[in-house]
Amino acid sequence: MFEYAREEVFSWDDKNDTKAAGMERWKEFCMKWKEYYPVFGNKMNNERNVYYFTYLDYHYKIRSMIYTTNWIERLNRDYKRTTKMRGALPDPESTILLLGHVAMTRKSYEYKIPLFKMEDKKFRWEE
Repeated sequence: MFEYAREEVFSWDDKNDTKAAGMERWKEFCMKWKEYYPVFGNKMNNERNVYYFTYLDYHYKIRSMIYTTNWIERLNRDYKRTTKMRGALPDPESTILLLGHVAMTRKSYEYKIPLFKMEDKKFRWEE
Protein backbone atom coordinates (compact mmCIF):
# COMPACT_ATOMS: atom_id res chain seq x y z
CA MET A 1 0.00 0.00 0.00
CA PHE A 2 2.76 2.47 0.85
CA GLU A 3 4.39 1.87 -2.52
CA TYR A 4 1.15 3.13 -4.04
CA ALA A 5 1.33 6.21 -1.83
CA ARG A 6 4.78 7.03 -3.12
CA GLU A 7 3.64 6.70 -6.73
CA GLU A 8 0.26 8.40 -6.32
CA VAL A 9 1.07 11.19 -3.88
CA PHE A 10 4.75 12.05 -4.16
CA SER A 11 5.65 13.02 -7.69
CA TRP A 12 9.01 14.72 -8.18
CA ASP A 13 9.38 14.91 -11.97
CA ASP A 14 6.52 17.31 -12.74
CA LYS A 15 7.87 20.85 -12.98
CA ASN A 16 4.42 22.43 -12.46
CA ASP A 17 3.70 20.54 -9.23
CA THR A 18 2.96 22.56 -6.08
CA LYS A 19 2.47 21.91 -2.37
CA ALA A 20 -1.27 22.53 -2.74
CA ALA A 21 -1.54 19.94 -5.50
CA GLY A 22 0.45 17.50 -3.36
CA MET A 23 -1.91 18.02 -0.44
CA GLU A 24 -4.89 17.39 -2.73
CA ARG A 25 -3.33 14.11 -3.88
CA TRP A 26 -2.72 13.20 -0.22
CA LYS A 27 -6.35 13.87 0.69
CA GLU A 28 -7.57 11.80 -2.27
CA PHE A 29 -5.28 8.96 -1.18
CA CYS A 30 -6.61 9.13 2.39
CA MET A 31 -10.22 9.15 1.19
CA LYS A 32 -9.48 6.07 -0.90
CA TRP A 33 -7.88 4.09 1.92
CA LYS A 34 -9.73 5.25 5.04
CA GLU A 35 -12.41 2.64 4.42
CA TYR A 36 -9.84 -0.10 5.01
CA TYR A 37 -7.60 1.81 7.44
CA PRO A 38 -9.62 4.24 9.61
CA VAL A 39 -6.48 6.03 10.84
CA PHE A 40 -6.20 7.72 7.43
CA GLY A 41 -9.40 9.62 8.20
CA ASN A 42 -7.60 11.39 11.06
CA LYS A 43 -4.40 11.98 9.11
CA MET A 44 -6.14 13.42 6.08
CA ASN A 45 -6.81 16.92 7.44
CA ASN A 46 -3.63 17.41 9.46
CA GLU A 47 -2.12 20.67 8.20
CA ARG A 48 1.38 19.60 9.22
CA ASN A 49 1.40 17.17 6.28
CA VAL A 50 2.19 20.09 3.98
CA TYR A 51 5.78 19.88 5.25
CA TYR A 52 6.16 16.53 3.47
CA PHE A 53 5.92 18.46 0.21
CA THR A 54 8.75 20.90 0.93
CA TYR A 55 10.87 19.24 -1.75
CA LEU A 56 8.50 20.79 -4.32
CA ASP A 57 10.07 24.20 -3.60
CA TYR A 58 13.24 23.08 -5.40
CA HIS A 59 13.97 22.67 -9.09
CA TYR A 60 12.22 19.62 -10.50
CA LYS A 61 15.46 18.09 -11.82
CA ILE A 62 16.95 17.70 -8.32
CA ARG A 63 13.77 16.73 -6.42
CA SER A 64 14.53 13.03 -6.71
CA MET A 65 17.85 13.62 -4.92
CA ILE A 66 16.14 15.47 -2.06
CA TYR A 67 13.32 12.95 -1.78
CA THR A 68 15.39 10.20 -0.19
CA THR A 69 17.23 10.20 3.14
CA ASN A 70 19.69 7.43 2.27
CA TRP A 71 22.69 9.79 2.32
CA ILE A 72 21.79 11.04 5.78
CA GLU A 73 21.27 7.53 7.09
CA ARG A 74 24.62 6.45 5.67
CA LEU A 75 26.39 9.41 7.27
CA ASN A 76 24.74 8.69 10.64
CA ARG A 77 25.85 5.07 10.39
CA ASP A 78 29.43 6.23 9.72
CA TYR A 79 29.27 8.59 12.71
CA LYS A 80 28.03 5.82 14.97
CA ARG A 81 30.71 3.40 13.78
CA THR A 82 33.49 5.95 14.25
CA THR A 83 32.46 6.99 17.75
CA LYS A 84 32.01 3.37 18.77
CA MET A 85 35.55 2.53 17.62
CA ARG A 86 37.04 5.53 19.47
CA GLY A 87 35.33 4.75 22.75
CA ALA A 88 35.80 7.96 24.74
CA LEU A 89 36.65 11.42 23.49
CA PRO A 90 38.11 14.13 25.75
CA ASP A 91 35.67 16.98 25.01
CA PRO A 92 32.79 18.01 22.69
CA GLU A 93 35.12 19.98 20.40
CA SER A 94 37.17 16.88 19.61
CA THR A 95 33.97 14.96 18.83
CA ILE A 96 32.86 17.64 16.38
CA LEU A 97 36.31 17.69 14.81
CA LEU A 98 36.30 13.89 14.41
CA LEU A 99 32.80 13.76 12.92
CA GLY A 100 33.62 16.63 10.56
CA HIS A 101 36.66 14.71 9.38
CA VAL A 102 34.51 11.61 8.79
CA ALA A 103 32.02 13.60 6.71
CA MET A 104 34.69 15.35 4.64
CA THR A 105 36.77 12.27 3.83
CA ARG A 106 33.99 9.95 2.62
CA LYS A 107 34.42 9.28 -1.09
CA SER A 108 30.84 8.02 -1.46
CA TYR A 109 29.40 11.49 -0.83
CA GLU A 110 31.29 13.21 -3.63
CA TYR A 111 29.63 14.28 -6.87
CA LYS A 112 26.12 13.31 -5.80
CA ILE A 113 24.52 16.71 -6.35
CA PRO A 114 25.18 18.27 -9.75
CA LEU A 115 26.85 21.65 -9.78
CA PHE A 116 24.57 23.67 -12.00
CA LYS A 117 27.16 26.05 -13.43
CA MET A 118 29.92 23.49 -13.92
CA GLU A 119 27.83 20.63 -15.32
CA ASP A 120 26.46 22.29 -18.45
CA LYS A 121 27.79 19.54 -20.70
CA LYS A 122 26.33 16.70 -18.68
CA PHE A 123 22.96 18.24 -17.78
CA ARG A 124 21.01 20.10 -20.42
CA TRP A 125 18.23 21.80 -18.50
CA GLU A 126 15.44 22.82 -20.75
CA GLU A 127 12.39 24.53 -19.41
